Amino acid sequence: MPRACAICGKTAAYGSNVSHSKVHTRRRFDANLHAALVEGRKLLVCTRCRRTRTKATRMARKREKAKAR
Repeated sequence: MPRACAICGKTAAYGSNVSHSKVHTRRRFDANLHAALVEGRKLLVCTRCRRTRTKATRMARKREKAKAR
C-alpha cells in the first residue's frame, strides 16, 4: 500500500538536510497521513483533507458560539 493520501494523492516530497558546514544530504519529507473514516471506510488521509472535510461543521459551531456571546 503506497503512503499517499486517499483523497488528494499527496505523497512524500524530497529535499536536503543542510548541516552547519553546508553539507547537503538527501532526505524525505513524508506526508502527514492519518487513518480516518471516510464514507464508512478506513482510509489514510492527509491532515489538510481531514480539516477540509470537517470545515462546514467547525464553522457552524464557531458561528453558534459567536451568537451566544
